[in-house]
Amino acid sequence: MTPEEHQEIVDHLVEINTQLAKQNSLRRMFSIGIVYGVGFFLGSAIIATIALGIFGPWFAQIPWIHDSFVTGSAFVR
Repeated sequence: MTPEEHQEIVDHLVEINTQLAKQNSLRRMFSIGIVYGVGFFLGSAIIATIALGIFGPWFAQIPWIHDSFVTGSAFVR
């Protein structure tokens, strides 16, 4: 290998190390954690809403759930 090839490899390694240092920074990890947490929360809420919409009539047939719903709706009115 020629010295130019060695220098090119070293330059690429320095660039890779710089990128890894940015990726592993505390600020970036914190930001990614916040974004993933909000996404998980919203996704879970959407899935729960869809599931309750589909299985709601089935759950309404269970006596103690129906009684709790009637009590809660009477309390709100």
